[in-house]
Amino acid sequence: MSDCASPAVPLRRRSLRGLGPLSRDDLAANLGFADVAAEEGVADIMRPGALRGAARGRNLDSVAYTLFLRIYPVIAVVVLLTQAAIAWVNYNDQYRLYTERAEVMATLVAASIAQPGWNRDPARSRAALDALTRDPAFRYAALHDASGRTVVAAGQMPRTRPWELAHVSADLVPAGGTRAEGSLTVVLSTAALRASAEKQAMLSLAISLLLMLTFVATLHRTVRRHVIARLKRLLVAMREVEHKRWATVAMDGEFRPRNEIDVITQAFNNMVEGLRSGDEAKQLLRDLAAAHAKLEQANRLVIESIGYARRIQSSVLPDHAALDRAGIEVAVLWEPLHLVGGDYFWLEEVDGLSFVVVADCTGHGVPGAFLTLIVATALDRLLHERGLRSPAAILAGLDTMVRAQLRQDGRGSESDDGLDCGICVWDRDARTLLFAGAGLSLTVIRDGVAERIRGEKRGLGYPRTGREVLPERDVSVPVAGATFYLMTDGITDQMGRPDPARPARLIGQKAV
Repeated sequence: MSDCASPAVPLRRRSLRGLGPLSRDDLAANLGFADVAAEEGVADIMRPGALRGAARGRNLDSVAYTLFLRIYPVIAVVVLLTQAAIAWVNYNDQYRLYTERAEVMATLVAASIAQPGWNRDPARSRAALDALTRDPAFRYAALHDASGRTVVAAGQMPRTRPWELAHVSADLVPAGGTRAEGSLTVVLSTAALRASAEKQAMLSLAISLLLMLTFVATLHRTVRRHVIARLKRLLVAMREVEHKRWATVAMDGEFRPRNEIDVITQAFNNMVEGLRSGDEAKQLLRDLAAAHAKLEQANRLVIESIGYARRIQSSVLPDHAALDRAGIEVAVLWEPLHLVGGDYFWLEEVDGLSFVVVADCTGHGVPGAFLTLIVATALDRLLHERGLRSPAAILAGLDTMVRAQLRQDGRGSESDDGLDCGICVWDRDARTLLFAGAGLSLTVIRDGVAERIRGEKRGLGYPRTGREVLPERDVSVPVAGATFYLMTDGITDQMGRPDPARPARLIGQKAV
């Protein structure tokens, strides 16, 4: 393709290829098209043969085959494992019912035999055992006296694998007595049960295979009709464009922006329209370069703005050493996901009380950072203007003020934003710690044992639903020898890999 490409617009090798392995039959050739030689002086925007690599016949059916090879084994394994599990559960249930029936039968026979002096009349006992032999599954039965000696036996103990038999026993307790004078052991074969289970398993397997084949056939037909056929029309149009016949591809009905083939087809049609004129194509290239430059400039401005927003948010946050004189040690880990974020904390000592606040606002990045500013303003007013000192009262105030600030208090707001918050208040003189939480919990480590003090499940600031439950009172937590942790879901939602041989998974509250 290098001999046909324009030197002013270099083309990447195989840039329009990759639709599948080369087929033996050229689709475009079968439709009556032939390659054309390159002409000198042709506009740089398009030369004959430029789309040859894309329009040359490709085995598009390989897409359907690839889907078949990728999807069918997974579906087959899942369905077969599911059917095997169902068959195993059904077999166990039937085996349990089978055993219970045998136990009932053994109990009834034992009750009929359990008469005083039963072991002195073997003939009468044998008659009862002979009745058991009428069951097709019967294999062996034996009566034992209190010392374990076999008095009467019927049938022969089979020499087979244990799971092919069902063993049941019943004590011989005379009427009105409490002491067993012997026992009855009955052995039944489970061959009929296993045969029934195998029959059901084979039937389920056949139905599963039929459903899988139906699914695969439907998938294959759908792919050929809605994907392969439309891609072939697109390839034919490419061949037309190669011969400078500016053909477009007809859309199947209304344009669907979520359909990738519709998007590709529309893009191809737009490209063909743009290639009708060399000057227009060159202008498109210049516009593209200008758009890239603008995008780069816009991206740089956005990054710079977000970086400056981080400086602003960091300046709003308190000093990590704000509570050093309160007699407690505070460690803070604050790492936003996107330079700025919706996680917020506050440390302050007011009137001899030390306040530790952790909040998780709705959203990530800039939206979450905006909410933290609203929370910071509301918290400052609650502490210094309204003089609230109770964690539960502060949470209630935050709920009201944030909802009013976001216009989510019944005035027609379309937003649904809020925050989860946990507040600890340390009284250095009284040596007490009070906690209240809405959506966040307090983790206490004492003597190597972790305890989680849960807050209310509902967050703050969200539109009212009538089922809101806010903390009504503070929780007093003993502080002697304890370490306390307030954390957002940014910790528990981290992906961890405790075992390198196993896939990564969420850490979760328990792991933390």
